[in-house]
Amino acid sequence: MERSSAVIYVRALRVGDSEIGLAEIAGRPMIEYVLDSVPDDVDDIVIAVEDGAGMEVYDQVAEKYFARAERAGKIEGNVRKFVELAIRTVEGDRLVILPCNAPLITREFTTFLLECSSRFSGAFPRTPARKTLYLMASYRKKPFKEVFEAFPDEDMDGIVKRVRGTLYLASNSLRIFDERLGMFFRVSSTQDLKKAEKILKMRSRS
Repeated sequence: MERSSAVIYVRALRVGDSEIGLAEIAGRPMIEYVLDSVPDDVDDIVIAVEDGAGMEVYDQVAEKYFARAERAGKIEGNVRKFVELAIRTVEGDRLVILPCNAPLITREFTTFLLECSSRFSGAFPRTPARKTLYLMASYRKKPFKEVFEAFPDEDMDGIVKRVRGTLYLASNSLRIFDERLGMFFRVSSTQDLKKAEKILKMRSRS
């Protein structure tokens, strides 16, 4: 039976006085909202922390969610480097990668992403501006591992083109999970934290 994994990617960035994943929304670290969205049938969860910033607190969060926190080293925005690291780190045959600063993401959406990896080698959402997201996507481990090894100098666009059976998800098709496409909202400032908190409170009332 195939196993599945989830990797939460934590950039070495800060929001206000906090490490980005630990910035609070309604009294909780932002990363917890992303962890809450991880599909139920995931077998292992990895919190991959770039440069190990705030590891002690991430270890505590990981324990709460039966996950493990790992130092990811310096990624510095190199998407291919992180995806390759995630694929080599996880135990599962399939995995979903999620960013730590997407607190509006829902379990319905992440479950769909992971389910796509049962039928496709990879599933990649595209924003309304048609930007392909590789750090909020699902992968089958084997085909990507093989292509990474065969083409060490390719960027992620080139890697995906070489993997057979991948799927791009147009933003309009994702409105069935969230009409406002909240999965694309990223927190990068204290103002974004306040906006996310307001939206989450509205959701809880509906």
